[in-house]
Amino acid sequence: MDLKETEISSQSIFKGRIVDLSVRKIKLPNGETSTREIVKHKPAAAAIAINDKKQMLLVKQWREPIKALTLEIPAGLIDDTDASPLDAIKRELNEEGGYHADYWEKVAEFYSSVGFTDEKIYLFYCDTLTKLEEKRSLDADEFLTSDWYSLDELKKLISEGKIVDEKTIYAITFWENMLLTNNQSSKENND
Repeated sequence: MDLKETEISSQSIFKGRIVDLSVRKIKLPNGETSTREIVKHKPAAAAIAINDKKQMLLVKQWREPIKALTLEIPAGLIDDTDASPLDAIKRELNEEGGYHADYWEKVAEFYSSVGFTDEKIYLFYCDTLTKLEEKRSLDADEFLTSDWYSLDELKKLISEGKIVDEKTIYAITFWENMLLTNNQSSKENND
């Protein structure tokens, strides 16, 4: 059975700085029609930033869509000025954490919620961190704090429902799997 849906028409509802919203009429595999609400979203980059104490950097910030403070890995949109997802996350690690990393490895690319959006996230692992004396300023509408957490603390925060961001849960799980397989990074395997 062919499961592909075919777009019949698309109506733009909203065009914004970060997202565009459209409603599409589609033909289903059985020949019937339906509608899909689609959010086109700029791609983003995120970091599993690990310090020499084997702790992960998280930022705490208010997220208006869920009306709550969240704990998240450093992340940000890939701007038009960025040459690559790696350039974007280097900028974000500087802005949100005040750090520079000597080692970077792309570990995953994934979509945040394929049922309604095309937002793609590029996830990087970094270590060999250096605290910057002068960090980049946060965006004018961005307010956050950052702190370091051990894997045990992170797992406890997830089990208590205090970490609810999917990219962060994915990153923690990825890091735990790296530790369980003694595969901290490709860099360490090559040393």
